Amino acid sequence: MKKYLINWVTFVALAIWFSSPAQAQDSASLSPAIGHSKAPLFSTKEKIIFNLNTNFTDLWKHRAIANREVPEDIRDFEAPGRLAWTDSTGKHDLPVKVQLRGNTSQSASECPFPKMSLSFEKDQASGERVSKGTLFDGLSSIGIGTHCGGKPGASLRFRRVWGGLSPHREALIYKVQEYLSIPGFQVSPTSFRYIDTSTGRGPVEPQPSGFAVNQPMPGFFLEDIKTFVKQADGKEIRAADAPFPDSDKPYIFTSITDAPKDARAAGSTIEPIDAKSIIRIMFFQALVGNRDWIIRISPDDLSASRGLWNMKVVEANGKWIVFPYDYDLAGWVKAENFFSGLPGLADGDFYKPADISQVVAELKQKRPGIEALVDELAREDRDGADRIKEHIKAFYNALDRRFH
Repeated sequence: MKKYLINWVTFVALAIWFSSPAQAQDSASLSPAIGHSKAPLFSTKEKIIFNLNTNFTDLWKHRAIANREVPEDIRDFEAPGRLAWTDSTGKHDLPVKVQLRGNTSQSASECPFPKMSLSFEKDQASGERVSKGTLFDGLSSIGIGTHCGGKPGASLRFRRVWGGLSPHREALIYKVQEYLSIPGFQVSPTSFRYIDTSTGRGPVEPQPSGFAVNQPMPGFFLEDIKTFVKQADGKEIRAADAPFPDSDKPYIFTSITDAPKDARAAGSTIEPIDAKSIIRIMFFQALVGNRDWIIRISPDDLSASRGLWNMKVVEANGKWIVFPYDYDLAGWVKAENFFSGLPGLADGDFYKPADISQVVAELKQKRPGIEALVDELAREDRDGADRIKEHIKAFYNALDRRFH
């Protein structure tokens, strides 16, 4: 089988909620709601500013170095903090543990204000999570997508967008992913006010930014893999050739076509991965201009640096659920017009013409819905929405030329 490899490039709030995501049009597809928490956070339409207080000075001293095995004292570091907000049910103030997350984005030159994750501990008296009865009910942890850098502009190496524009755009991509019936993480766009407990003031981002975060900044809450796995009643599967494996995770994925064989070697029985689900992902990544991902389709894809990159695989109900995540380097987020073409899909051993035609028909039928979601972005970010519309137009023009 010929290889198909996506080369990864070393290169205030969006308040939209699509309440009825479309279902895939073939019986083999998984519901996009699989793995989704029912936490009220992901359905509320309230515009809320969340206050996160923690020792940012100490937290930022524990940034991981990209593409290296993370030392235990960095990997396990948690800063105590408080997450407070006011909603229609009243005032809330929860103790949380704050950690940094991300790979290259933890570099101060890439994201002076890096991504984070929050964990909710159990109340010692009741034994219940402190999140019980709040917007975060049922969640033990959650991710935060931050503004990356407050100073207008972009990082030098990967051109990550600063100035508070990226969260609006990245959250939109997750919404489009759900609309296209591709499983994945839920998002809740919002705004954050940050206080550094070591100074009592807004944190000051390190150079090359130097921005003092003294006003609410756009961001989004992101469902994490722990929640997805729990809701799907499954387990996460990692690539067998992952560079830094964790001992408690089953590292058995080698390729899409060998998935049943990989599972059997680990004592599981699964159905073959449906080609249409992979084709959807490939067209979706082209649509949003994301090249920062890898998935090995067949054992012949030996030139891939690894089997999975910015992709998750979860085993549940006799299936391997494959889905993408992490779009901060996507064209839509950068608002750059660099549509680089459609995926090849030339290998008839895996990509059947009938499967491709069905996915293309879905994409064409859903174009108005995609553009409607982008129109919601225009309320916050007119320039970004306009550039995304240009990217969408280029994508569909290419689709029409190839698939009449």
